[in-house]
Amino acid sequence: KKINIIVPRMLVLPIEEVPAAVGGINNLVTGLVLRVLGDLPSTIVFIFSQRDALALSSLMTGKPASESSIIGDLERSALKEVGLILTNAYLGALSSFVGLGFVPTVPELIVDMAGAIIDYILIELSCKSEYALLIDSEFTEPTTSIKGHFFIIPNPEGLEIILRSIDIT
Repeated sequence: KKINIIVPRMLVLPIEEVPAAVGGINNLVTGLVLRVLGDLPSTIVFIFSQRDALALSSLMTGKPASESSIIGDLERSALKEVGLILTNAYLGALSSFVGLGFVPTVPELIVDMAGAIIDYILIELSCKSEYALLIDSEFTEPTTSIKGHFFIIPNPEGLEIILRSIDIT
């Protein structure tokens, strides 16, 4: 099955504005969190609404989307797999711009409020950056459109390198 990915916008925003960008601090979302090792250590997070996370897992598994809002083991596995595939695609493109190597870790799937996921990234993962690079993503196929938010949260020096490389200064 062919799935297209559209990137309607890319912008840099303060880390504290990330929850608002995905529907609000108390909005229940599904987040895929990965650490990136290599030349430019970063944290990556994909955030989807519950509905879009279930729809994306349905596309991946071929299983009808659940009527409930519960993401089971099969859906978790499918979402982690798509998160790793997309991370490698985005990092591959970024690597060609900046000339640096990236190695993503295995994704962690978190279902929580958007604010709690950002707090986790800042506290538990000891993220030091004040800014995130947001790449809105839309996954489409003839009968489905799924929106997601891809955030790269590099170390502070890394953001400058990325922005210079992709000419967003």
